[in-house]
Amino acid sequence: MNDLQKNVIKLIKSALTGEKYQFAADLDIDIIVKIAKKHQIQAIVYYGALNCGLSNDLPEMQKLFLETCGFISISAQQMHELKEIFQQFDVGKIEYMPLKGTVLKALYAKPEMRVMSDADILIRTEQYNIIKPIMEKLGYAEAIESDHELIWKKGKVTIELHKRLIPSYNKDYYAYFGDGWRLGKPVSDDSTRYAMSIEDEMIYLFTHYAKHYRDAGIGIKHIVDLWVYRNSVKELNNEYVLKELKKLQLDVFYENTMRTLDVWFKDVAPDNTTEFITGIIFNSGVYGTHEAHLLSEALKVSKQTGTTKKVRTKKIIQLMFLPYKSMCQKYPFLEKAKILLPVMWVVRWFNVLLFKHQKIKKNQEDLKIMSVEKIDNYQKALNFVGLDFNFEE
Repeated sequence: MNDLQKNVIKLIKSALTGEKYQFAADLDIDIIVKIAKKHQIQAIVYYGALNCGLSNDLPEMQKLFLETCGFISISAQQMHELKEIFQQFDVGKIEYMPLKGTVLKALYAKPEMRVMSDADILIRTEQYNIIKPIMEKLGYAEAIESDHELIWKKGKVTIELHKRLIPSYNKDYYAYFGDGWRLGKPVSDDSTRYAMSIEDEMIYLFTHYAKHYRDAGIGIKHIVDLWVYRNSVKELNNEYVLKELKKLQLDVFYENTMRTLDVWFKDVAPDNTTEFITGIIFNSGVYGTHEAHLLSEALKVSKQTGTTKKVRTKKIIQLMFLPYKSMCQKYPFLEKAKILLPVMWVVRWFNVLLFKHQKIKKNQEDLKIMSVEKIDNYQKALNFVGLDFNFEE
């Protein structure tokens, strides 16, 4: 780890554990603030800096203070809305299971430390017809539906009602979890709220982290989640966790990640693997990088075709002939007139050629990124930490 990474980690540790650290007078707080923003950990860094004695009068600290106030506000709104939704689901006998940040928020010393862009709740799709009027009654508007989510919005609050724990296109992980309900148990005999065991919760949180890591990279917020969760449960059956993660081919990556956390939070000596993971995480930002996303998609295609040499050709074909669902988003009338799809492909080509010069340039730059060498290096980087795409799309 370099000095900048060490200083950011010290501030995180200070916020989460109460430990205090002395920093050099030339501490580059400005770059630390930029990293915090990139990873959505401004509140954590702010509380850590306060605990370590950094002056609240510093312009950078004032910036962190204002952003933290914003997180306090949105966090309070989210928690209020979730409380109302859960109450309505209980009354309506709706079976539901809070997921990810919705569970993790309560484990942080201050809820605003765990920023949520949306709140995730697993539902039974067969109950959606009685869930919809409840959401509408609470003032939510239905938004776009994805492979695994039904999305609702109300002001700055977004609720993602999960149809399944893992997207079905992540075939290896989806094969293990299914829709996820087999892992849930009612929190009490008379409750419609469900929860996983602490071990299954850890397995799910880690799989979600691994999914993002291999798809595009993942930021500081999500690896800190793993540390917070691991330290909030006292008797985690690690043998069971490793046994199940082995089925997912994630056991090696899990051990490497846990060792990385020990380097961060317990001052264990780093090794090449922990240094590599730390570098990827710091460079990623909250949801990874554009280049990593392109290379992961290219790697999936190469798994399907059996070679990296055809990836660019397939990408060009995909760009020219957008899938039907994507075309429907651009031209909604196609939902009722699928026969016109070939015509609208041609219309789109002319539209792009005449009016979307920047888009053409961006696509050309993306294709340059997807070189055989870079795709192969991405594969090696995943394998180095214990990851791979174990399916054919």
